[in-house]
Amino acid sequence: MKSFFKKLSCLIIAGMICTACSCGNAGNNSQQGSGGENQPNVSVLPNYTLDEYKFSTVFIDGQEKVLEQYAETVAHEDGCVIYDINSRIGDKNYLKFDIETDVDLVGFINYYNVNNPEETNSEKFFIKANSTEFTTFLDSFRIGARGAFDKVITTISFQGVDETKEGHFTFKSLGVSDRTIELREDWRISNGDMVLGTSAFYGGCITYLEKLDQDVYEYMDFDGNIVIDRYVDPDYDAMQVVSDKVNFVNIYDLGREIQPSYYSRVESIHGYNPDYDPEATDTYYQGLGGGVLYNPIQCGDFGGHTPQIIDYVWREDYLYIIMKAQEWFFYTNIQANGYIEVTYYFDEGGAILVDNVYTDFSCFIGERDIALNAQETPATYFSYPLNYFYCETKQGLIFDNNLSEQNGRNQGKTSLKANVSSADYFYAVKGKYVINDWCAFVNYNKFGVGIYMPNADEYVASRGRKSNNYFSEQENKKYHPGFFTFGEDEITPSYASINYNYVNPCLHRKMIDFVPLEYSYALFIGDTDEMSQVFDGLAPLNLNAHLTDPTQGWPAKN
Repeated sequence: MKSFFKKLSCLIIAGMICTACSCGNAGNNSQQGSGGENQPNVSVLPNYTLDEYKFSTVFIDGQEKVLEQYAETVAHEDGCVIYDINSRIGDKNYLKFDIETDVDLVGFINYYNVNNPEETNSEKFFIKANSTEFTTFLDSFRIGARGAFDKVITTISFQGVDETKEGHFTFKSLGVSDRTIELREDWRISNGDMVLGTSAFYGGCITYLEKLDQDVYEYMDFDGNIVIDRYVDPDYDAMQVVSDKVNFVNIYDLGREIQPSYYSRVESIHGYNPDYDPEATDTYYQGLGGGVLYNPIQCGDFGGHTPQIIDYVWREDYLYIIMKAQEWFFYTNIQANGYIEVTYYFDEGGAILVDNVYTDFSCFIGERDIALNAQETPATYFSYPLNYFYCETKQGLIFDNNLSEQNGRNQGKTSLKANVSSADYFYAVKGKYVINDWCAFVNYNKFGVGIYMPNADEYVASRGRKSNNYFSEQENKKYHPGFFTFGEDEITPSYASINYNYVNPCLHRKMIDFVPLEYSYALFIGDTDEMSQVFDGLAPLNLNAHLTDPTQGWPAKN
């Protein structure tokens, strides 16, 4: 998918990924600037471009600047070019930079509230080398946004982050537009067989998967168990229907859904100093025990703050989103310094294809000396009634509904025949054991959702609960009141239940600043025979072949 991403970067928002170091808050300092492949052979990919928006030009320069060669350090202020903008843009929050650059750039947009000048904000960004345009929404629309006010942009700073050479950069002009985002608007695409949906509220991650035209229902069976199945007769008198538009994705909180979640064990010595109080247990998530990790995630944080959409393109059968990740572990609304780019579209064979690029721009130091982490590429949370984990392995078929939570206490089975000392276990199947690069969560008829991701290092699967009965276990009646509203006597749909089924085709990688991690995966709703046929049809695309080479993307070896 690499060439497709490059095409999008050039045609849509060339070089939107961005990075910036501590020079961004240097608006009052002395100024150095003046005034003012592995490619799938997908048949025909459409030439999508952003709609034309009316931009008002608020800054013009055009002089070429030389950017110093980048030297990694915790507080690197040399080499910044700082432009005085000093423009009141009011409630407009969509910006366009016309630029030229032959190196990757980091920078900050600095602005203040007209009605309260002491209320300021500084937004960090990253722009790819050879970009000619960069567009971004300011932090004004998400839950927890810091920039939703009448504003003056004071300065914009740029710094080259190429460790091998000087950069040549020209800031031609800055334009502003009144384009806005509706947080809760459903962005849905369909090929007539499946529907994929998301919204800005969830950072553009997958919140909705539906199978069309096969009489798919969520219902309660004779024993009070909640079931999802197809070819169902809803008029059967013993059946209590929960939904006839079944969402296969669990979206109970900002942390479920289907979305990437990345990790690095950086500490203060690497320049990681998140804004929270480690002594105040109400400022961060306690569940993992040993503190926190740097954890950029697409859907939001533990405290209910949602991420910042940078830009998006939405068509009937295609969706492209770039967003600034949120750190998951905190109540205190901490944005990660990393851009997640995701493209959703349909393969001719019926699968949903998802292309991902993540680029971190935190300016950490010494990252190559940090241990590998299991990167969730994505973490997929499916509706709870699909409670059998299905995986074809070289040791035999896994078709198991007994697996438990992945909670730090239960053991992970690395293969079908691996011995575990307890009845409570999850799976962490090594990629070399998985046949044909896919697995699924399905019902007892082997109908559900499959995920195909070649060259994953392991396929991790777990379940939040073992009961599927809404009345014998009250946990199934719980839902997140911040996101859902149900009547007192209503059955909670499984997409809103605390129960979940989880799959993560993970990669063991380090997170390296300015180095993009690129990969693709596919989703399909059907039975396992159909999944096998559809995913086999994707094999000629040779997805993720570059991941076998640790020099591509993030390093896979110390």
